[in-house]
Amino acid sequence: MGDVSTFDLAGAPDAPASADAGAAAAENPGRLAILGTAVRSIAAGARGTAYTRFRQDPYYLLRYYLANLAALIAGTAVLQLGFGRLQAFHWPLLWLAGLLLFVLPSFDLIFLSGIAYLVLAALVQREVFAPVAFALVPAGMLAGTISAALMHNAAHGNFRPRWSNRAWGELCGLFQLTGLAGWTISHVIHHASPDDPEHDAHPPGTMRFRAYANAMGTQMKDNITAKFFELHGRTPRNDAIWRTIVSLVPFTRYMRMAFILLLLGPLAFLWLYVPFKIVNALIYIDFNYRTHRPTADGGVEVLNLNHNLWYKLLNAVSFGSYFHKNHHSKWNAFNPRTVQASDAPLITWRGER
Repeated sequence: MGDVSTFDLAGAPDAPASADAGAAAAENPGRLAILGTAVRSIAAGARGTAYTRFRQDPYYLLRYYLANLAALIAGTAVLQLGFGRLQAFHWPLLWLAGLLLFVLPSFDLIFLSGIAYLVLAALVQREVFAPVAFALVPAGMLAGTISAALMHNAAHGNFRPRWSNRAWGELCGLFQLTGLAGWTISHVIHHASPDDPEHDAHPPGTMRFRAYANAMGTQMKDNITAKFFELHGRTPRNDAIWRTIVSLVPFTRYMRMAFILLLLGPLAFLWLYVPFKIVNALIYIDFNYRTHRPTADGGVEVLNLNHNLWYKLLNAVSFGSYFHKNHHSKWNAFNPRTVQASDAPLITWRGER
């Protein structure tokens, strides 16, 4: 089985939250101020799944994002105050302003970031157009594809030793801007209710590709919001907790971007990271869209795709990500290409409950 410290379908959605945990949290609102607990929340991967902690404790994601934000601010401060990394950028405020395009969950805006930074570099930092820089583009695209597969496996607990799932997941989560916890929670929900238009975290349904590309992030946000209140109830306290979490997420994404910008410098950021992020976002959208397809009778079938050179190449570099039927059949296989799945169609949704 997968690493229960990271992914556990036995504790997946529709299991009610612990009433005792909710009551204890209601009696102790001062926990909001305890950053020490927040830091322990990041380090406590071995004590339970992200989804289980989300289900039992309404403060879990709040502590997670506060701890992430504190670590990112500290890391960014070290890069700037200790190493003066921002001095490598001409017109640094424009480079920092461009990071806002990465904050909202829209693929169009992420793609626009690439154009915006190319224009910015052409205007104020032409030295980054050195011939050697162009070799970084395919490396970034390849890394974005591989990172999606690594995050997927970390969320399922498929790395060994088990503690390394947390390390791989948070490393990928830093550069993908999501963190491990939110990604894992949405993915547990997806596996528990695949293609259910009301309960799946990101069902493509009958949407066109571009519509889905720009809707997927919003779907996940709305889904995890609904799940939070389903588990913990709609109370003034929980409303305040969730509003705070929702306000922290864009700040955390921005600080991840600022840390990456200073860490990499202008040349590697433009030619390595921006292609990484565009392709990483696109690969998630693409394999979910292509492998969850509507059937003629209103249902949804999950597919394995390996029938042409393009999919064979993607499967080779992403550890069989497009063998998605196999993945839904056996989620704890690191490379679902190796799974011997049934020849029968895998219908995850039949248009009715």
